[in-house]
Amino acid sequence: MSALALSPQATGQGLSRSLFTAEEVALALAVSETLVRQLTLSGDIPCRRIGRLVRYTQADVDAFVSGCDERGY
Repeated sequence: MSALALSPQATGQGLSRSLFTAEEVALALAVSETLVRQLTLSGDIPCRRIGRLVRYTQADVDAFVSGCDERGY
């Protein structure tokens, strides 16, 4: 069961999106984009780096939410 409702959208090639921006994660978590970036820099939210881009998977966000439950973030 997913702790967060990030919705992958289909592209023209029939592939669904599996990477999300900090803005999309912030909207899904109902927090500011700045907080998402701060949590990323501190290592609290796992991410994927593609060159200079920072992207998040559903699993990254779910891991953060689960960690919050465990440690009471």
